[in-house]
Amino acid sequence: MSSGPLPHMFEEPTYFHEIFKLPEDLVHTAQQVTSFAVHFVDINQPRAFQFQRFLDGINNYSGKPITLRSPRTNVDISVHLGNELTMDKFQSNTVNQQNATVSTMVDKIVDYLRVVFGVTLSDDIVGELSKNIEETFTDLKTSQTHGWANSSKSSSSRNSWQYRLHFAFPNPDLPNFFYSGLATINVEADIEEESSWWGLRSNTQKNFSAAIDAMELIVQKGFEDPMNSTA
Repeated sequence: MSSGPLPHMFEEPTYFHEIFKLPEDLVHTAQQVTSFAVHFVDINQPRAFQFQRFLDGINNYSGKPITLRSPRTNVDISVHLGNELTMDKFQSNTVNQQNATVSTMVDKIVDYLRVVFGVTLSDDIVGELSKNIEETFTDLKTSQTHGWANSSKSSSSRNSWQYRLHFAFPNPDLPNFFYSGLATINVEADIEEESSWWGLRSNTQKNFSAAIDAMELIVQKGFEDPMNSTA
């Protein structure tokens, strides 16, 4: 099984925090899902993932071309298969926590993700999500450097953060398929300066608000980013 630890060396922002609990033969396909999603991250400030545009991209996806031989004419024909990447569900919610610790906020976020993804989310995956989300918000400066978190000003002129993650986990019934979870977590707190976020700890108490968008995809082994000519 492969997991996505925080990288120590990198050449460019990754835009999504990858947390994969997959057999090795599915990891490349999961990376291609990330590659596809990155095309829909608005790189202008504030950087943000455009879920609706990504959904449009999925709906327009017709699959990679493959060659089949017609049994009737014995002639090779090129066709597209569109079932390699399908959206199963998309949900949004806002979690408000008054005078709560970072750890409590993370628990509420993960509880919501567990509701969205239901029984497909094992305790092992839940534990991995909790660990990585908490590490992200207690080390936002590093997460910003990696590219999967960035700050912006909210409508109330407070500083807020968007954290983007892609977690992938097996389909226990179909070994050539897996589930991908794409989520954005927009966290706001009673913190006005960006630098004041750097010192958050698990037991730091603030008035937190987290707006969560989460999408579950069903992915077949072999999917390639259709917008990447080198895939």
